[in-house]
Amino acid sequence: MNHHSWDAYSKSYLNIQKNPASFQLSLMNMLRFEEAEDILDAGCAGGQLHQYILQQRKKNCKLTGCDYSIEMVKLATARMLKFLNNPLQGGISEISPQDVENVDLNSPLLEQNNYKIFQGDVQSLPQLNNNQFDIYISNMVLHLVENKDQAIQEAFRILKPGGKIGIVIPVVSGNLMMHTLTKCFIESGLIKEMPFKPTDFENREGMINFISKHGFKDIVCWNQTIPFDLFDIDDNYIFPQFREILDKAPKEQVDQFYALFKQEVQNRLALNLPFTVESMSLIAKKPS
Repeated sequence: MNHHSWDAYSKSYLNIQKNPASFQLSLMNMLRFEEAEDILDAGCAGGQLHQYILQQRKKNCKLTGCDYSIEMVKLATARMLKFLNNPLQGGISEISPQDVENVDLNSPLLEQNNYKIFQGDVQSLPQLNNNQFDIYISNMVLHLVENKDQAIQEAFRILKPGGKIGIVIPVVSGNLMMHTLTKCFIESGLIKEMPFKPTDFENREGMINFISKHGFKDIVCWNQTIPFDLFDIDDNYIFPQFREILDKAPKEQVDQFYALFKQEVQNRLALNLPFTVESMSLIAKKPS
């Protein structure tokens, strides 16, 4: 997907992202991020991890974020400036479009708090030095990257010897919500098949082999399943791959899609069950 898709997604991304928060918290706990001196969140989107890290980090720990989308960078910066000015603020609902549009990406307050964020592509990060970070976070990013080998080579380069990488990716076969959305899109005639290629990694063996071939050691990899709080549908829960299709479709087909999806939600509720989403997470070390 291009910059524009993710820029548009920035307005609703956090509504979806709040659900997989337990994936991220498990990863952060396993990384022991509170012991680190220098952390990179590569592909940080709206910065949903950043308040948590800043509240728990070691004194003088530096946190850097980067994202492919400038709108995501602006959103994250607006949130963090609000939070740094008043630690009781910074929730996504408190950020207005004006806050995002007028945000000062070079505010001295960011540097004063050892926080930096910039627009960048995880496949090539010339802005960052060799052996710079203790921790490299890749949260729901790797499956979207075109050249995954290049992205992991960059992660290896900028990690210190002994530094840790932490990765979370969705498992397509375990993503009931995405399967249900796709089924309703197909049944309403909007698409013939999945509108985007799922991740190449669908099992632990593949993921472990991929990371170890790039020189990482001490690998731990696990699957995790969580509930998703979707019991009704609105535009906030439509992923950008699907949003583009709906925007171009005739109203009749769009209405049919929504009717089918609402029925799926009712069927799930009748079973007293939520939709579920599965991830695969991994941590590993760059050899000392």
